[in-house]
Amino acid sequence: MKSHLYSRTLHHAEQDHVSDRLVLASRYADCLRHLAVTATRLGLADLAEAIADLSRAIDRMAYDLAVSDYGIVVLGRAGRLIGTVERRLAKKSREAILH
Repeated sequence: MKSHLYSRTLHHAEQDHVSDRLVLASRYADCLRHLAVTATRLGLADLAEAIADLSRAIDRMAYDLAVSDYGIVVLGRAGRLIGTVERRLAKKSREAILH
C-alpha cells in the first residue's frame, strides 16, 4: 500500500514538472517573439529572424523539451539567451534615442 502511494505521488510530481516545463517553453517562445519584433523595429533584421526561428523551434519542440532530461538544459540556455538579447536590445534602443 505504501509503495503504491509513493509511486502515485512520484507520478504526480513528474506530471507537475512536465506541466511547468510546458508553461516555461510557452512563455519563452512568447518572449522571443516579442524580442524579434523589437529587434525588427531597431533595424536588426538578422537578429530578429534568428530569434523568431528560435521561438518557432521552441514552440514545435515544447513537449519534447518538457519530458526529456536535455529539455531543462535547452530551456536554461534559452532563458540566458533571452536575458542577453534583452540587454543588447535595451542598449541599442538607448543608442538610437541618443543619436
